[in-house]
Amino acid sequence: MTTAAPPTPHGLRALCAADLPPDALVPALLEALHGVVPSSRNLFDWTDDDGRLLRYHIEGPIDLVIARLYFDEFHNRRETEAMLPFQALRDRPAGVYGTEALDRPGFHETALYHEIWKPQGMHTRLEAVLRGRGGRLLGSLVLYRAPGEAAFTADERQRLARLLPMLSRALDTSAADAVRAASPDEPHVPAPGPAETLLIDPDGRPCHASAGAWQLLLMADGGASPAALDRMPQQPGGPLLRALQAQLARWPDAPAQVQHDNGAGRFVASGRRLAALPGTPGPHVVLVTLRRHEPRRVALERALRGLPLTPGQAAVCRALYDGQAQAQIAQALGVAPSTVVDHVRKAYRALDVHSAFELRALLDKRIASAAA
Repeated sequence: MTTAAPPTPHGLRALCAADLPPDALVPALLEALHGVVPSSRNLFDWTDDDGRLLRYHIEGPIDLVIARLYFDEFHNRRETEAMLPFQALRDRPAGVYGTEALDRPGFHETALYHEIWKPQGMHTRLEAVLRGRGGRLLGSLVLYRAPGEAAFTADERQRLARLLPMLSRALDTSAADAVRAASPDEPHVPAPGPAETLLIDPDGRPCHASAGAWQLLLMADGGASPAALDRMPQQPGGPLLRALQAQLARWPDAPAQVQHDNGAGRFVASGRRLAALPGTPGPHVVLVTLRRHEPRRVALERALRGLPLTPGQAAVCRALYDGQAQAQIAQALGVAPSTVVDHVRKAYRALDVHSAFELRALLDKRIASAAA
């Protein structure tokens, strides 16, 4: 984990202004926040106005056993042995809270730490309570560091606090927006990381899965909620896998592929039946390959964050990628045409490109390599 000074979070501003559905915006924000406040794993909890957990998104693989154990034994119950109950968010003002304000003495000796936090690589945290218009509770943003990593500093706490108004405005959407699916016209590209795999028995139950499969299935089913976690052992993936199984039932000898769009992106599942080897007992199973596609706007911001550009240069490159002329860019950004010309010249020099065509090719290459 680096301790160098973080870059200006111009990518965060662009994401917050991108009009993304919340379930697509949150994973992108959690990823971008690593460049502002270094952490090992980030999480966002959506709540209702009374602090009840609706669903959450956590980076990395989800351990179903640990997730169910948390809800069955700790959530607003044994949790109080170690810290304030989750539902205390209802009365907590917007702001950033360090570990010292949340954890009781001896936290790292508690069952919550040893059974829930430690197995997931969590040791200390920085939590931000987000509230929207009229003080409406939006949820809780949590940044975690692993055992052996330094505790969060006061400077990092202030850094996160400065971002809260912007993050809250982006997430303060109506209930209709919260379930808005990906637009059919929105360009999508494969999200970073490998495709995940799953084996399903003849009754539709999962029997083997790669590490990240549960995360994708929960996202395809509307998010990691207590109800979705309850369904996972018997009916994973919601409409995505139901559609795949229906297609396989109709054409059992042919490969199947289905697509499901929701607020988190575009999910593609491919499947084929596997026959048992001669002399091997047992019926067929279905091999499923899962992939999430994210809005190309998210992938573009990731590509821009990794380049040596100032915020102004990144804004101009973003607009050039979208096909805007320099005069349009100056008008949209509210700057002089000469400023845009200067940004273009310096950006091209920094990136060793010589035209908008070469810039687009470079960014497309970075987008594709991130998904490989």
